[in-house]
Amino acid sequence: MKKGLLRELHPAVSMFYFIMLLIMTMFTLNPVIITVSFVMAFLGALRHKGTGALKMTAMLFVPIILFSVIILPLFNHNGVTALFYVNDMAVTLENIIYGLFMTIMLMAVSLWFVTAGCMTDSEKILYITGKISPKISLVISMVLRFIPMMIKRWREIHEAQIGMLCTQNTGMIPKAKQFTKELSILISWSLENSIDTSVSMESRGYGTGRRSSYHRFRIKKRDIIFMIAIIAISVLIIYTLCTGRFETYYFPEIEIKKADAVAVSAVIFQCIYMCAALI
Repeated sequence: MKKGLLRELHPAVSMFYFIMLLIMTMFTLNPVIITVSFVMAFLGALRHKGTGALKMTAMLFVPIILFSVIILPLFNHNGVTALFYVNDMAVTLENIIYGLFMTIMLMAVSLWFVTAGCMTDSEKILYITGKISPKISLVISMVLRFIPMMIKRWREIHEAQIGMLCTQNTGMIPKAKQFTKELSILISWSLENSIDTSVSMESRGYGTGRRSSYHRFRIKKRDIIFMIAIIAISVLIIYTLCTGRFETYYFPEIEIKKADAVAVSAVIFQCIYMCAALI
């Protein structure tokens, strides 16, 4: 995992940055904004996570793209531009384009979460949510740790089974039995670890008194400067959204409001804003 600018900033600044980033992506149907956000999110995930996460993301979203672009227009017939007919029902261009950009938006949001996950760790999550609810922050931290830990353990179990020559059988039924065996080992290992964790927490007095904590985060000059820049750009983009300069309609026909100087400036500043996640 590569270091980034947002990883070195104060956790509150990073959290506010990604919240505004998601608002910019999710609260508009403008294809330009959605496409820019997706491209930047793709580059951010590639920069910080590498090609492995992108392969997994591609495998996840290929079925969604097929559903939204190919299957969904067969059942939803809004729009005026008929491409062809299936059982006397029109498959329209507007439906296909709408499904495409909704999928791109979903992919952009997911990739931004991947990038955000590279910029945060359990200590930052505990710092942000600990004062509000220490128990909830602990649960969130454990959940975020649970998935990568389970994947790592399953790989260790699978490699051990390969070393014991337990995976040489071919066919669907032997493979299913082997997978069930590995899953059983993984669940047993996880349950034993949870018992050890609970005993350790109890022996250290967790929950018996007022909780104290230490954090190493301090507000610095660069955090203040970065926060001011985030607020300024966010105000411009939200103002552009609220005044309808990014309005886009897909039904009954595609209509994109003509961009003026304010809208063009907002798109440029959005690109600058999102570039911070690439550094």
